[in-house]
Amino acid sequence: MNDNSRSDLTHDLILPTVLFAALGAMTWAVRGCSGYGAINGCVFAGVTWGAAWWFIARDPSGTQSRRYTSGWIILALAVGVGLSGGRGWMQWPSFFRGELMTNAPSGEFVPISRVYGFVWLFIAGVAWAGIGACMLAWCGSARRTNAWQWALRIACGIGAAILARILFDSFPEVFLPFYKTMKAQYLDSVMNPKTTEFPNLRRLFGDNRLAIIHLGLYLGFLAYEVVRRDWKNATLISTVGVVNGLGWALCQNWQWARNVWPGSNFNFWRCWESSGGISIGIAYGIAYYLVNRRISAEESATRLVNARPNLERFGLYLGLLFGLGFSIKNGLKGWANIYIGNEEYWSQVLWEIIGPLMLVCLVALVAWIRLRPLPRGFQGDVFPHAYGLIWTVLITQNVLAQLVTGPHSNGNEVAFAIYYVFLFMVSAVIVCHYQSVKARLSPQESV
Repeated sequence: MNDNSRSDLTHDLILPTVLFAALGAMTWAVRGCSGYGAINGCVFAGVTWGAAWWFIARDPSGTQSRRYTSGWIILALAVGVGLSGGRGWMQWPSFFRGELMTNAPSGEFVPISRVYGFVWLFIAGVAWAGIGACMLAWCGSARRTNAWQWALRIACGIGAAILARILFDSFPEVFLPFYKTMKAQYLDSVMNPKTTEFPNLRRLFGDNRLAIIHLGLYLGFLAYEVVRRDWKNATLISTVGVVNGLGWALCQNWQWARNVWPGSNFNFWRCWESSGGISIGIAYGIAYYLVNRRISAEESATRLVNARPNLERFGLYLGLLFGLGFSIKNGLKGWANIYIGNEEYWSQVLWEIIGPLMLVCLVALVAWIRLRPLPRGFQGDVFPHAYGLIWTVLITQNVLAQLVTGPHSNGNEVAFAIYYVFLFMVSAVIVCHYQSVKARLSPQESV
């Protein structure tokens, strides 16, 4: 292996994978903390991954040497990963203990094969990371996508999701363990209320159905790229989905931890969240290597010239505004809930402040682009302050992570606060390295 090959392997596989994994380890752990959870927590993670992918992939010139470098990537991952957060996973961990919970508060269960745990964590992991990959792929299609093709692409995903819902409702016994013999218990809303924090059969019904619907959405989007023969898009989507599905299944929600460290009093659930984020980061790192290496100079000059720089500027800043705005609002809400209380009250107060502020910023963004437009096919650096933008994201998200990690009188919380500092240092070193290399390159070169 020559020096150039080693450099390419380092910058195309090793460093991206470590960066995405480190960011995932922090953001996915925060995803389940006070103020976040569900869609809000996934947006927190998605905007961070999106900013990192965009920053390390882009060249400081109008002509790009990689396929997936668009400023729209930040918004794509914030929305795609966020959309995946619209369901839970609390119903499946007991499968790894060989238990299907029928009355969790009383410790009642029926025996079940542990295979169910691996199957459902794989299904959940495929779509949870994969939907974001679908939307990232849309930012670098091989051929221009017309309006009717966009409509068909979206229709494929929605149509497959609807089909998945129909199949689930028609054959629930295929998707729900012991449904034929326990149908009455699955549908018993008194014994299995949706509002309880404990796992129960009714919530299992809902989470399994949503998991299958999301898997259908993912497979529909993937099918469109396959039929269109956009093999890099198909590779990106399938790699992220399959690698993360396997990673989540192997992690087993950390149900093995209490057997490894018996009697310990630690937050193993957040350890699972963090390892789940590492798995997603590794999936995106491998996909980056497979689909986003440098292309030939001839192809770059003819196909990757930035024809619409103003639209890309709008997309990038919209992604940052949306992702960071929601992250800040939810992070402050989480901090208030930990140290003051009454989370819903502070959620409303913060939304009344941050919501209008985001709207004002959006109007200012549109006005700025209209007043200071760039010409079509602009050959200069569309984002001369890219280094400042990635640091804005890193610092903001890490400050929010510290705000929702507490109180510091709790030893477990202190451990995670220190862990986040370590992850920040890893991410910061890699970002600084990429910036230093980019700064030494001529406009015709790339990293």
